[in-house]
Amino acid sequence: MLKIGVQTARWYDKADPMGSLTYIKECGFDAIDLNIDTSMKTARLVEEGIFPTIFDKSVKELQEYYAPLKEASEKTGVAVTQMHAPFPVYYEGQDKVNAHIMMALDKCFAVAEFLGCPAVVVHPTKAETKEGEWELNLKIYRSLIPVIQKYKGVKICLENLFLRRAGRIVEGRFTDAADSVRMIDLLNEEAGGEYFGFCFDVGHATLTGRNVKEFVKAMGPRLTILHIHDNNGHEDQHLLPYSCLSNADEHVCDWKGLVEGLREIGYSGTLAFETFRVMSTFPSAVRTQVLKLIAGIGRYWSEEIEKK
Repeated sequence: MLKIGVQTARWYDKADPMGSLTYIKECGFDAIDLNIDTSMKTARLVEEGIFPTIFDKSVKELQEYYAPLKEASEKTGVAVTQMHAPFPVYYEGQDKVNAHIMMALDKCFAVAEFLGCPAVVVHPTKAETKEGEWELNLKIYRSLIPVIQKYKGVKICLENLFLRRAGRIVEGRFTDAADSVRMIDLLNEEAGGEYFGFCFDVGHATLTGRNVKEFVKAMGPRLTILHIHDNNGHEDQHLLPYSCLSNADEHVCDWKGLVEGLREIGYSGTLAFETFRVMSTFPSAVRTQVLKLIAGIGRYWSEEIEKK
């Protein structure tokens, strides 16, 4: 049975890791996506200058800080299977800010190793042209090779993103599976191991009109983790699956195709839901029931994916 996960945004209490993981396990989940990105909003570094964050702590101090979460994970059996690093990771002409972000990424990987988390999402960066975008991201990820090589069992994951231009959603970084495959293979070849993988964001693929089944098949073994959420095809809504219909009979997102694609590549990672907006779109009185529904969808998919 595949693990079923959910991001920590809007339900996790940093002051009570044991209570939080006990609660989410009761809701039917056995994994979490740790939103460590909320610990440092990188845009503020540009707007306000370098400000104090958790990443000012030493690695040892960070281990002490996250020790209660590690203990809760071990006692409840709820694993930390992926993390979201702060983003964006690069600002043109902001050398001091960029260096500070790289320092924070290094410590994110250290936290991941400490928690036994195998994957950290590091968002790609936008540029004015496709060629410039490729070269810039290659440079950034290359610079992280000696960093990630220090940590055992931790992989950097690229993610398919979108852009918003003149009020419209358009293709963003790594929305093309072939480009993503080429980048990952090049980086791993240069690193001399499997240090880079892919985070397939199903909602972003829906926004940019991608065939989710074919995208998954193209990624194959490079597909490391997932961001699963629904939208109406026009806005990045982060809803629970099966929420949006294009007409009376057809879902906007091809959920059947997603499951079939994951089955065909033999996906063995976590079915991780990035459905944080349901924490506010539904009344708090039914939050537990909503989380249980999401977990139930995950269990159903897991059974379907593992069918011979």
